[in-house]
Formats: sequence, C-alpha cells, structure tokens
Amino acid sequence: MKFFKIIAVFSSLLVASFSHAKDVRGFYVGAGVGTIGVDDQDGFFDVFEDLPFDVAGEGNTYKLIAGYQVNHILALEAQYTKYGDVKIASKPVTVQSWEPEALSFTANAGYTFNNGLRPFGILGLSMLELNESSNVDFLKLDEDKYLGLRYGLGIEYMPPAFNALSVRLAYEADFFYAEKKETRHGAYSDYTITELYDFTLDSVYLSVSYRF
Repeated sequence: MKFFKIIAVFSSLLVASFSHAKDVRGFYVGAGVGTIGVDDQDGFFDVFEDLPFDVAGEGNTYKLIAGYQVNHILALEAQYTKYGDVKIASKPVTVQSWEPEALSFTANAGYTFNNGLRPFGILGLSMLELNESSNVDFLKLDEDKYLGLRYGLGIEYMPPAFNALSVRLAYEADFFYAEKKETRHGAYSDYTITELYDFTLDSVYLSVSYRF
C-alpha cells in the first residue's frame, strides 16, 4: 500500500512538472535584495596621482520587479532598482556620495525546463538618477540623470508544485557614460573641454516573484 502511495505522489509531481512547463505565460511581480558595486573604468576619481580617491559601495541594493512572461523563452520586464550608497573618499574624509536609483525596461530571454529551472539573460535600457552630493566641484558630474544599458545573467527556479512562486539569483549592471566639462585658461582666452567617462553600477541579488 505504501508503494502505491509513493507512486501516486511521484505521478502527481510529474504531472505538475509537465503542466508547469506548458503554463508559463502570465504577469509576475517580485522584490529582491542584493549587493552594490561600482566600477570607474576611465579613472575619473584618480584625478591626482598624489591624492587618490577610494570608491566603494555601501549598504544593500533593493529591487521591485514587474513583468510578463510571453513564452518559454521571452519575458518583458520593468524594474525599479534602489542601489546602496556610493562613497568617494580621500581617507578619512568622504568628499562625494551617490544614492543612485534606476528604472529599467528589458527583454528577459531564457528557457524554462520541465524541472522549473530557467537560466536567462537580460538586456535593455535604464534611466538612472545618481542623486549626487559633492564637497568638491572638480568631482561633480555635469548631470544627475543618465540613460544607461542594463544587462545581466541569472537563474530562476519555479518549483513545479508551487508554480506561482519563483526564486531568482542574478547579476545585473547599469553601464552609462557621463560628461565632465572643464574650463581651462589659454594664452589669449579661456576655453572649455569636455571629457567623457564611463561607469558601471552592478548588483548580485536574490529575489522572489509571484506569477498571476
């Protein structure tokens, strides 16, 4: 009798797994928390060789997620990201800080397997606001809002027995260019030059979503 009960449970899970694989379409919402990282590829903060600046992310990144799963492969996703603080310091004094946030619209492409696993990649655009505060003018960027490139990789798991819920572990980043204008003194007149710098804000995060 116990053997037949085990077979019945196994069969129900197997049927749920195949049903889960067929029924992937629908809206979903979620929330997540993760780390923060910042990469200054062009050395914007290394303006003086004898006065280097340390750049570090502090605190957690929080995410709100909303999307629509089109089929086994494609989902369309919007995300609000509140990054942790970015501190720029010439030890021991913090001379500048960012409190960045981003609104992104992306395509989420992957494949949902029958066991509920879905590896995926993300690509799209983001609108960033740095919320910058600075004690030194030469470190302050010209703008506070930027258009960025959102990209990332991750894996999602939707338990077949609970196919309304999913758990995601992912890496995502926002890459953007920023201009910095400088006025220099020439022999006959002042002139302005524009330097272009690129930055990346990124996060490794864990999220939970609910599918309608």
